[in-house]
Amino acid sequence: YALFDKYFKKIGNCVGANTCPAGTGKDSMHYLLSWYYAWGGATDTSAAWSWRIGSSHAHFGYQNPFAAWALTNVPELRPKSPTAADDWAKSLERQLEFYQWLQSADGAIAGGATNSWEGSYAQPPAGTPTFYGMFYDEHPVYPDP
Repeated sequence: YALFDKYFKKIGNCVGANTCPAGTGKDSMHYLLSWYYAWGGATDTSAAWSWRIGSSHAHFGYQNPFAAWALTNVPELRPKSPTAADDWAKSLERQLEFYQWLQSADGAIAGGATNSWEGSYAQPPAGTPTFYGMFYDEHPVYPDP
């Protein structure tokens, strides 16, 4: 779930919760480590409930290119999914591109990007820069409802 939009909406200029299309396959995957992701469920086996949640926001500080490299290149660490190595290799490339995109002329790296402006797929201000269709946000996740 770390690499996907919170509600599995298609990545790329996603505006309007009702008009933003649901993703299919991997087109809801931004290949960045999102702000948060969690899952859980009842400890009572008769309760029969579970949940999962993720985030549409990616912050520069939550990226981990070394982990992506290791999950791609170290056989003992490679997940068993048939597409894991390819997914993590693409994540490694995307994370490095993300750092370059976020770097200011003064050298600082700050902020992040979101597929869900203001946590509700709202319309961002005109001219907001995009990274693979995700909108630049200097404080990703803070306005998330």
